[in-house]
Amino acid sequence: MDAQPVGLIEKGVAEHVDEGKFPIGEEGEGAREWEPKFMKRTQLKLDLLLLPLLTLIYMCSSLDKSNLGNAKTLGMIDDLGGDPSGETYALLNAFYFISYAPFMVPFALLAKRTRMAKVLALCACGWGIAATSFAGVQNFPGAFACRFLIGFGEAGYAPMVQVYLSRFYTRRALGVRVAFWLAMAPMGGFLNGIIAYGVSFIKSHLESWRVLFLIEGGLTLIVGIVAVVMLPEDIPSNRWLTEEERDYLMYMRAMDYAPEGREINWKHARGAFYRWQQLLPTLQNISQQITGAALSAFLPTFTSENGFKGATAQIATLAPYGSAAVCMVIASYISDHYRNRGWPSQVGWWMMILAFGIYLGVDTSNHAARFAALILAEVGHYVCTPLIVTWQANNAGNESRRAVAVPFAVACAQAVAAGSGYLFPAKDSPKYTMGSAVCLSLSAAGSIFTGIYQVLLRRENNRRDADEGGPPAEGFRPDTATYADDAPGFRYLE
Repeated sequence: MDAQPVGLIEKGVAEHVDEGKFPIGEEGEGAREWEPKFMKRTQLKLDLLLLPLLTLIYMCSSLDKSNLGNAKTLGMIDDLGGDPSGETYALLNAFYFISYAPFMVPFALLAKRTRMAKVLALCACGWGIAATSFAGVQNFPGAFACRFLIGFGEAGYAPMVQVYLSRFYTRRALGVRVAFWLAMAPMGGFLNGIIAYGVSFIKSHLESWRVLFLIEGGLTLIVGIVAVVMLPEDIPSNRWLTEEERDYLMYMRAMDYAPEGREINWKHARGAFYRWQQLLPTLQNISQQITGAALSAFLPTFTSENGFKGATAQIATLAPYGSAAVCMVIASYISDHYRNRGWPSQVGWWMMILAFGIYLGVDTSNHAARFAALILAEVGHYVCTPLIVTWQANNAGNESRRAVAVPFAVACAQAVAAGSGYLFPAKDSPKYTMGSAVCLSLSAAGSIFTGIYQVLLRRENNRRDADEGGPPAEGFRPDTATYADDAPGFRYLE
């Protein structure tokens, strides 16, 4: 079970990476150099080919998922028959998660076995149709059906993007790209506030909330169709890159991952369900996702109860969402730079603990403090989100395990998040003691799970160093295709 070097490259080769020099071909012949300018230009070209379209689709996903709260403040509930207790709205919110959670892993295995890029794009088209159809519902059963189908379509997209991006990027480069992509979630909430504010002033025979669904669902469908044509399957088949650019990107990725085909290694895939390396990030994800789902569903309601009325309650959501989008990218950049996921995640947990402590402790008349707590909660949640899912992908070892581990973690979190709509019932307004206490407890639990994971990863890396006579040599590629994260030379990202 010896780890394999990258091609026939000796261990000293990685010292030349920053200089742009990479020997290739047969050992001792055909040395080739890539200039630093070429390296940077190629990386930027890849970023521009993938990230704008993926982030735009995810922004649409966020719009279609979180616009329920905006539609509620625009009068949707009364138009569909009313809901004095808030229980029907909670059930409507839950229908998204009922379909979202169970289908993530099946979609992931389908994408791994077939064409991942096409699965991602077609799922976007599917939920775009469902979201647009929401504009025509006349009662709650119709709304339940559309919400269910939106969740079904999104189940095949968001959990798989980290796996898809790992086909193109190294472990070190993946974090900030995932953060940039995930930043569209708070940006979606940010834009939802603006769109909902503008829609509220439209004079039409259609209710404002119906116009909201038409605009946002239609945008998703258009972007999904573009993605069917544009998204490449992997580096070798990327027709938008030159041969030299493909060679360089494949070399860089090979420094982290052994080559893999479309076949699924079922032994590795099953390991995602019982290995602590994958289960602890799953527990972290569950802890933060319940809070995030509740904030997404109720943030416009919270702002309307803390000094913002009418259409200005929509605009008030811009501060939490905008702050979260900026901070999550900064945190992920720092995480990539220092090659550490644990401590930046802890900062996010501590922000959420502080936020819900404030919400529980201050008087309901102190609108400024409670609004600041909402900002802290959103920022903390979105700092944790990209770091946890990227951590899970980084430490899975190979694509067979990663294709199950990441969707499984998200599916477990979303299954539990189905109850998030019941955390802040109308009868608890405006104090919301139960919901705030639950979110505070979950944030503390998430911090504890993260700390345990940090300790176990450090111990395991130290054990491997001792067993293998020290850290792996520079340029040494673990045989992850055969052994996943158990490969000699593989070290977990802490």
